Parts: sequence; C-alpha cells; structure tokens
Amino acid sequence: MDNVVETVRFKLKEGTDVNAFLAAAEGTLPYISGCKGFVYRSLSFDEQSQEWTDIVYWTNLANAQAASENFMNDEGARKMVSHIDSATLVMAHQGVRMSAMGECIESA
Repeated sequence: MDNVVETVRFKLKEGTDVNAFLAAAEGTLPYISGCKGFVYRSLSFDEQSQEWTDIVYWTNLANAQAASENFMNDEGARKMVSHIDSATLVMAHQGVRMSAMGECIESA
C-alpha cells in the first residue's frame, strides 16, 4: 500500500498559551518519531480560522493506526491534547497518490 498522510485539524482551548502548546507538541516528537513507519511530521496554523493542522506521513495505514491508538499512552501526548478543544478535532487518514519533494530546508 502507498504511504499514508494523517491530518488532525483542531483549535486550541480558549485562553491557551500558544508557547506552552508548542512546547507540549514538541514533547510528542520522541513518541511519534519512534513509532514504526514514521516518515515526516509538521504542525501548521491558519491565522484567519485559528485552526491548527498536524500532518504526519506514515509508511502505511496499519502503522498510522497503531501510532494513533497508542498516542494517549504517552505523557507528552496527554500534555499536548490538554490544550486542544476536543469539539473541534477532526482526524483523517488518506493514501498518498502523488508526491514531490524539493530541497529540504530547516524551518523557523
């Protein structure tokens, strides 16, 4: 099967300190990057809608689902999720049908 992209869209709880949320999100990297089939992860923010998108690429759907099922067992994950308004959370898995990559550069 083709690689899978996992998207999780959400808004933060009212009054959440963005820096505390970002620190908590970074705290999930050891878990995510240690999961079987992990390829790539990014976290983006839409200023207009105030919506965040967490994107993770996996080698296959089974690995993506296994990581998701065990995510809340990680202390860092629980800290990150504590900042999220669960009523706004939408998660999806989709098969990658086309991809291209330019030269990788370090982001902010």
